[in-house]
Amino acid sequence: MKDKLRLMFIFMSSAMLVLALTVGTNSQGIGDRNRPADSGDGRYSIQGKIYLPNGKPAVNAKVAISSADSAGSSAVSNVDGVFQVGGLRAGNYNISVSLPGFAPDSDRLTIDRFAPVGRTFNVVFHLRLSQVGREGEPRAEVISVNPLLAGVPSNAVEKFQKGIDRLEKNDAKGAIIHFDEAIAAYPDFSAAYHERGAAFLKTNDLDKALESFVKAISIKADYLAAKYSVGYTQFLKKNYEVAAAVFDDVLKQKSDFPEAQMYLGISLYFLKNIEGAEAFLKKSIAGGSDKVALAHRYLGGIYLQKKRTAEAADELQKYLELVPKAPDADRLKDTIAELKKKP
Repeated sequence: MKDKLRLMFIFMSSAMLVLALTVGTNSQGIGDRNRPADSGDGRYSIQGKIYLPNGKPAVNAKVAISSADSAGSSAVSNVDGVFQVGGLRAGNYNISVSLPGFAPDSDRLTIDRFAPVGRTFNVVFHLRLSQVGREGEPRAEVISVNPLLAGVPSNAVEKFQKGIDRLEKNDAKGAIIHFDEAIAAYPDFSAAYHERGAAFLKTNDLDKALESFVKAISIKADYLAAKYSVGYTQFLKKNYEVAAAVFDDVLKQKSDFPEAQMYLGISLYFLKNIEGAEAFLKKSIAGGSDKVALAHRYLGGIYLQKKRTAEAADELQKYLELVPKAPDADRLKDTIAELKKKP
């Protein structure tokens, strides 16, 4: 019994740490952005996921990672829209993403010099259609085929594009001003509300982000990206019951949405609905994508609670295979070894 309780404590403390890292390192990074790149000896890495506007992975997107203290690195996203660059030292990094036909995107991330050596920092990009022509005017052909821009007055689209440009330059506060102007010009501009919410997420103002996402849905009830953003924001606020309800609604609209399945499963886990959590976590990993690696970790915890030690060890091992540089990888390896000793 003492061994079991000790293993459960290790799992829960480690799982909460990794969850915090997973949802807390996107976009803006963590820690003191002014710390010099004087530690790590090139043993950190940055991993990202790039999405197209329709939610599908962006394949063959070019990624450039640079800092004032390095020559720069590059990568190309794979079939799952994932890229990874290793051998990085502590410091402030600029990450730029480009793909023909889409507006370039960029973000900044800080690798704190006090972060555990070997840690992988995560970022997420959601590409947008290029909406500006050669003369700097909104592209009419894009506006006409994009349901989120159809019927929106050109002056509102112009202000919206300015907001997008500010977001791409990591000026969230400036972007919010332009999105507010776009909304003032066209009050039913659902896409402007959604991007406004995304800008508020970058400033870590979860309440205002949530307000914007909800408004976007009130205008366009089937706005899938906005629904998911509501669920994710509620998850960040630790309102797990609300988040679970929202992710459930998202999955009714798009059943093959692995991230929504995973976060629904984790939300149910925190709500102590273990059977429901297990079901959705298993669905999320059915496609074998590494973008839901955290699901394996929580499945390991569920199987440990059910005294299915062999399956627990297997799921934790799969998690480590997908995230070999997890900050507590050594502790997890010890846990797996102990579990394998159990009958």
